[in-house]
Amino acid sequence: MRRFVLLAHKAPISPEFTLNDLPGGAGRLDVLCRGIGAAFFLSHDLRRDVEVSLLIQDEVQIRLVGEKVRRLNPDERSTAALIKHALEKLDEEEVQSTPGIFVSRRTLPEVLDRMFQIGAHPYVLHEDGKPIDESYISTDPVFFLSDHEDFSDSEQDTLADLPRISLGRTALHTSQCITIVHYLLDRLADDVKADLVLCHKVWGEPKALLIKGLLADCDVPVNLVTHVPPSILPFTVDGLSEVRIMVRSRDLERARAIISDYFEEPVTE
Repeated sequence: MRRFVLLAHKAPISPEFTLNDLPGGAGRLDVLCRGIGAAFFLSHDLRRDVEVSLLIQDEVQIRLVGEKVRRLNPDERSTAALIKHALEKLDEEEVQSTPGIFVSRRTLPEVLDRMFQIGAHPYVLHEDGKPIDESYISTDPVFFLSDHEDFSDSEQDTLADLPRISLGRTALHTSQCITIVHYLLDRLADDVKADLVLCHKVWGEPKALLIKGLLADCDVPVNLVTHVPPSILPFTVDGLSEVRIMVRSRDLERARAIISDYFEEPVTE
């Protein structure tokens, strides 16, 4: 499951706000509603393997669970109405206000402790972090994001030991960050499931390793497949020491162009 924790600094913790002024009177609740939409909505469907937690003023948590949530619509006003209804049900213990939406009194340390207890792997999304394309994202991740304001000093202290992941040096909206994270994780999941395709064939491991190194320098992962290990039969007999260079399908055209520029026209037959 993918989880997102949105830290809200100005949104109200009581239901006494108007749905007609989400950016102003509701403390930029519109930012949170857009973040919820980015986390859950697909074209004509919802992501069911997603959980979003709103932590409002470090006092109230509203948790939306994709596999259970109902009545969630793309417009910000109806999402804000669900949040308003959740705040009306607020109690000391966690209660379900509407299907799939749970409200409780929580602080950031308590939210973080729960993530560790359920086996989630937390990351902080921040411009000063390590680029996400250079980072290992484990299964069952949880991403901590701030709303339109920066993390407070106390939040920084609580999250200080967590890995920081960056989507670039440019500050983005919360909802944009969530969309990009989904795209990158979806692509990674597709790569894991997809079969590798044949890019080129060479005879002899040394040349194959040179090509593999070149492609790796160009950020193209490669898998080498050989019929006979060179340590057993280090010479060519009817193509038995043929080495096949296998890449992801989305890298195929680019990998062949690189091989053509530096070595030879790729052989695939």
